Amino acid sequence: NTNFTHGTHVGGIAGAVTDNNLGVASIGFNIAIMPVKCTFNAQSSPTSIPMGYEGMTYAANAGADIINCSWSSSLFSLTAQDVVNYAISKGCIVVAAASNDGVEQIRYPAAYNGVIAVASTDDSDNKSGFSNYGTWVDVSAPGSAIRSTIAQGNGYTGFSGTSMATPMVAGLLGLMKSHNPNLSNAKLEQCLIDSADNIYSINPSYIGKMGSGRINAKKSLQCVDQTLVAKPKAQIQSTQSLTCPGMQVQFQGSSTQGKADTYKWYFTGGNPYTST
Repeated sequence: NTNFTHGTHVGGIAGAVTDNNLGVASIGFNIAIMPVKCTFNAQSSPTSIPMGYEGMTYAANAGADIINCSWSSSLFSLTAQDVVNYAISKGCIVVAAASNDGVEQIRYPAAYNGVIAVASTDDSDNKSGFSNYGTWVDVSAPGSAIRSTIAQGNGYTGFSGTSMATPMVAGLLGLMKSHNPNLSNAKLEQCLIDSADNIYSINPSYIGKMGSGRINAKKSLQCVDQTLVAKPKAQIQSTQSLTCPGMQVQFQGSSTQGKADTYKWYFTGGNPYTST
C-alpha cells in the first residue's frame, strides 16, 4: 500500500533489523519501533497528518523513549506546545523535521521548545537543497538519497527529505539510550549535540543555521559510554602517626566510585609498596 511507504521508509532508517544479511542496516541497530497511526481511515490525502499531536500523546503514554516526527506545519499552537511539554514530562525525547521548502522558515513541531529540530545534509555534508534552515535548527543529519524499507514493490528504495534526516537522529538517540539506559535525557541530548561535526566551512552561507553540525554516531556513543564506568578514587588512611625512622606504619586502602584491585603507595625517597 503506497499510503504507508513514507512511514515504512522512516521506520527502516531508525530501526531496521541489522546484521541479518537482508536489505538495509539502520542507525538504531535493532532498536524497537512503535508505529503510531496519525491519519483517518480512507482520508483523501495520504500525505496529510491530521492527528500528529494525538499520536504524540499516545506514544508518550505508551512508554516511548524517542518520538520521531517526520512531518511539519507552518502553524503555531499553544496546545501543540503543551502536548510536546507533556511528552517530555513523560520521559520522551521529541525529534522533528525542519521541512523541505529550502527556505529559512520556522516549522512545527520542530521549532517548539524542547524539540530537536533536524535539517538535512547530502553525502558531502552540504545542506540538502530542499532542507529548511535557521537558528531554530538544533542539528543536521543525512537526508539525501537515503535507501530504506518501503511497503511495496521490491521492499527498498531511496528517498530524500528532512523526513529521512529526522529518523537518523531519532535512531541514533535510541542507540545511545540502549548503550546507557539510565542516562538522563538531558545528557543524551547534550552528547548528541556536542558530538556533531562542524560542517560550516562547507556551508558558509548557512553559518549558525544548521544547528551544531552533522551528527556523528561514533562520537555520540563515546560520549554516552564515558559515563558507564566510574573510575575508582583511592581513599588511603592510617590510624598511626609515627615519624621515627625505621618504624613500621600501617595503612588502610579503600576506594569510592568503583572497586580498586591494586593500590600503589609512593614514599618520597623510598620504594613503592604494592598491596592487593
